[in-house]
Amino acid sequence: MIKVTLIILDESLRKIISEKEIKVELSEDKATIEGLISDVAMKYGGFILEVLSKPAKNSILLNGQDIEFLGYFNAKLSDGDRVAIIPLVSGG
Repeated sequence: MIKVTLIILDESLRKIISEKEIKVELSEDKATIEGLISDVAMKYGGFILEVLSKPAKNSILLNGQDIEFLGYFNAKLSDGDRVAIIPLVSGG
């Protein structure tokens, strides 16, 4: 088992989860971004999948790096990793 920290900066997700950070335990075979999102969705509801599957709404960082450059949902997680969900902001 590995433990990762999920940091939630997206306000709509924080309303559901009620915390800014949660610790999540994952088995080695589920130690990916996809496994993390699936686990959190099972605990807090499918709405989370809907929000996170739309990259235009949020950026997901693994230890400060955008997962787009790390294999996206297949990015591997290790014990102690920190995953941040950050809403994208646009303006004009």
